[in-house]
Amino acid sequence: MGRKRRTCEWVKAEGTSLTEISRFVQDWLSHQEVYRDSRKERYLVELAVIEACTNIIRYAYPASSPGNLGVCLARAGDSIEILLLDEGAPFDPTGVRPPDLHQSQEGGYGIFLMRRIMDSVTYGRRGSRWNCLRLVREVPRGTVDGNGGEGLEGLRKRIVSGKEKGR
Repeated sequence: MGRKRRTCEWVKAEGTSLTEISRFVQDWLSHQEVYRDSRKERYLVELAVIEACTNIIRYAYPASSPGNLGVCLARAGDSIEILLLDEGAPFDPTGVRPPDLHQSQEGGYGIFLMRRIMDSVTYGRRGSRWNCLRLVREVPRGTVDGNGGEGLEGLRKRIVSGKEKGR
């Protein structure tokens, strides 16, 4: 397999950048043939990226001194790959326990959603400087109508129940 062609966007790691990140991801996905007509698939990938970026913005840097956040997107064979890069405090979200869905709690669902939506979530350090969160989602097969006819509430139920992984 040849080199992946990555498309990257660098922003300040602050809340006001989430809209720019969202637009960047949606635009890129809309140019990928398999995602062009699938609103549900675009929504899911965007949701996972925004949840991850929100955590980076909130926890990687001090609020008074936001650093940079890189969002890199690539098609990798039968999947898409998203790399999120920052120079903030090291944090491996793959070690976080899932929330108890039977107990009410405020917050703590972002990493859970990322894991449910994406086929692979991995974390690593690049040198002593960079945090690298890698999100991979396999290209959906047979997606036709963009939302499976179920609407966002049905989609939410499938994510919480764990059935979204099976697509």
